[in-house]
Amino acid sequence: MSRTNTAMAHRPINTNPFAEPDVLTPHQFFKVFRQKGHMDPEEKLMFAVLTDAVECFQKHIGATSRRCRALFNEADAWIASRDSLWPFSFEHICSMLDISPSYLRLGLARWRVACECDRGRRRRIREPLRYQYRMKNNRLTV
Repeated sequence: MSRTNTAMAHRPINTNPFAEPDVLTPHQFFKVFRQKGHMDPEEKLMFAVLTDAVECFQKHIGATSRRCRALFNEADAWIASRDSLWPFSFEHICSMLDISPSYLRLGLARWRVACECDRGRRRRIREPLRYQYRMKNNRLTV
């Protein structure tokens, strides 16, 4: 044997726990290094539930009909809920999709405030045709 081989053969094995190699299962490895565009069917369903809630929240924010107002209230209550035990709760879905629930809530709250402020300032772009001609100071105006 050469001198380097004998020196390596008599070297003590390092038992330091910090020097041990990390052991990953294939599932753990591919979960970290998979492409971001790929989602499991469960993740797709969770994303669809989250998307539907946000769309209902935004679409029906100023609704006056009972049905649309109920859809808005249901989405608003679901987003505001802090429950994380139910598999399809807002908190659990956000954590599974790596989205910060508080950040998303904050963004929706800011959007809501901006939308409610703009609602008061909205003016009709064009009057309906039947009100096209109005009398103002006994004069016909167009």
